[in-house]
Amino acid sequence: MNWMNDSDFIRGDVPMTKEDVRILTVAGLELAPGLSFLDIGAGTGSISVAAAALGCAVTAAEVKDEAVELIEKNAEAFGVGIDVIRGKAPDCLKDECYDRIFIGGSRGQLDGILRYAHDHLKPGGILAGNFITMSHAEAMKAFLKKEGYDRSLKYVAVSREDRLGLLRAENGVFMLKGRKR
Repeated sequence: MNWMNDSDFIRGDVPMTKEDVRILTVAGLELAPGLSFLDIGAGTGSISVAAAALGCAVTAAEVKDEAVELIEKNAEAFGVGIDVIRGKAPDCLKDECYDRIFIGGSRGQLDGILRYAHDHLKPGGILAGNFITMSHAEAMKAFLKKEGYDRSLKYVAVSREDRLGLLRAENGVFMLKGRKR
């Protein structure tokens, strides 16, 4: 698989899951051809595009108009199909079940999104989320524990060399993953 460089994506002013975290996220989701995948708070669509490139049937939900346009443009640029839903989750989400659900953004609706995800994730499916705040990570961790998921939590911090040879830290990310029993 081509892991897709950050520079390959059209960005605008919308947050994007960066390359190193995207690779770890996609690997953790255990994506495979034919799986149904829902990306909530999809931003630029970098996770959605990677999932679609791996042969998943992808639905991406995003509230920002600019982000919806970027998801569509990035899907076209990578030659993949993504069903894009414009709206605020969980209210905009379809009454369908998925093999994999990823939470990239929640717009203050994390509790409702987690409840939706649990109710719409197939048994054995994976629910994952990446968060920059500890409070969101703790909330998802508590939810996964309460609902009996096999779960894991990682904190990933990446630094990159700048043009002067200094390492510059990117924002760290809490990565949570749960498998529904």
